[in-house]
Amino acid sequence: MVFGIIFAAIVMGLLVFFGFKYINEMFAMSCESQTGQLTENLKNVVRSTSALSKGSVQEFKIIVQSTCATRICFVDPQHPEIENTEGKWVPDELTTYLVSRNKYNLIITEKDGGIKGYIIEKLKPYVNFCLTSTRDVTIRNTGAMVEITLPEF
Repeated sequence: MVFGIIFAAIVMGLLVFFGFKYINEMFAMSCESQTGQLTENLKNVVRSTSALSKGSVQEFKIIVQSTCATRICFVDPQHPEIENTEGKWVPDELTTYLVSRNKYNLIITEKDGGIKGYIIEKLKPYVNFCLTSTRDVTIRNTGAMVEITLPEF
């Protein structure tokens, strides 16, 4: 009985030791899947809001998965240098350059410090802001664009 328990512990230890790489890859794929789902859902809401009449408003819940991302930011790609300390958008020069050069309006800061940028057609934030936890945002049809804001802005 004792030998069986020791043998099982050794086998489990070996599985964890050699399977750690694959476990990490599985979590990384899960994060990419969640990020992709968020951007697709946001694109759909922006598309449906832009099809509504001017002034129409929809609420959307942005879920920040703390295991994958530290913050999700909405930025005006024409003016990424405009800081908003209240909205937690204080970019460095590299981020400002990447946003303006690539026309990103959605920036996701990953857990490892890297950033991923996305372009959501017709989306423009009222002010540059970031979310560090799950929050509701307001998406409003302004005619030519769809504006995203936090309810308190």
